[in-house]
Amino acid sequence: MNLMCNTKHGAIEWRWKDLGQPSPEYKSLNHQWWIPKKSEFELVTKVDASIKQEIKDEIWEDMQSDFEYQKSIYKLHKLNKKNLK
Repeated sequence: MNLMCNTKHGAIEWRWKDLGQPSPEYKSLNHQWWIPKKSEFELVTKVDASIKQEIKDEIWEDMQSDFEYQKSIYKLHKLNKKNLK
């Protein structure tokens, strides 16, 4: 599954890597509380090697607010689960 992100270098297509057991691509679809690592995504769009890392950093920074939101929801979930016992 390829995803798109608008960067200062234009629209960039990227995806979660499909290697590993389970792969980051599988975890992104099937593991509810999965928080990815920066090394688990790759660019699909061909870009110049000199700006590749800059683009990856920009995409990663763009995802940070989503990760923080997911972490806060997970903490709330764990707290609710603990209080129900």
